[in-house]
Amino acid sequence: MLAIIAIGALPLLAALYFRYVSPPEVKATVGQPLEPVVLPFELLRRSDGNQLEHRQVSGKWLVIFAAPGGCDARCQHTLYLTRQARTAQGRNMERIDRLWLITDTTPPAATLLAAHPDLVLVHATDAKLMDLLGGSNSRHINLVDRRGLVVFRYPDNPDPTAFIRELGKLVKL
Repeated sequence: MLAIIAIGALPLLAALYFRYVSPPEVKATVGQPLEPVVLPFELLRRSDGNQLEHRQVSGKWLVIFAAPGGCDARCQHTLYLTRQARTAQGRNMERIDRLWLITDTTPPAATLLAAHPDLVLVHATDAKLMDLLGGSNSRHINLVDRRGLVVFRYPDNPDPTAFIRELGKLVKL
């Protein structure tokens, strides 16, 4: 009889112990969690001038990187990192779209665009959008969830392994 009671009580006691006496160490995230705010899709224009509509990307996570069109070496590295992070997700990579928000009027180099065939080029039509994504002079990677909410912000040079791992965990949700 005591064995049956012990089998039922031990998991509860272990849970209480690990919850209150010795909680597990919580690992910090790579990105900065943000208060979820709706991304104003009406302020995004594709490179052909058409508006980027939410239904075109709904149901997918968006990795948005804002940088000038004359992409320097740091910008190219960040674009490469976002491509590798998407590719590393394997079968879940179709759940992610990458957007390059070009912050000036300089057109990107054709060779750079050829290296990133899945990259969607967009332009902001309002400074309000740039403020939402970290400011007009910042080069952050912003993560937008499937509902269109901006939820995480990463620096333009996060630890690649940690960024890929964290993105993988979020995309599986």
